[in-house]
Amino acid sequence: MQEEGLRRQIMGVISHVLTDEATDMNVRMALLRHLGENPGSPEQALLAHLRGCRGQDAGRAEGSAAAGQS
Repeated sequence: MQEEGLRRQIMGVISHVLTDEATDMNVRMALLRHLGENPGSPEQALLAHLRGCRGQDAGRAEGSAAAGQS
């Protein structure tokens, strides 16, 4: 029962991200891709999406640091 409530909340978050006009199209497409790769498991899709975002942020930070050293 608790798992179903959590799944509903996660779907609400995903729905908000996908329908918000401020969401970048690349973010929207990446989240949709993760949903397609994790059918029936929106929590896994969101987790994969967040991990991907975190990896991209780390890559940008490293790129900015390297550019500053030039």
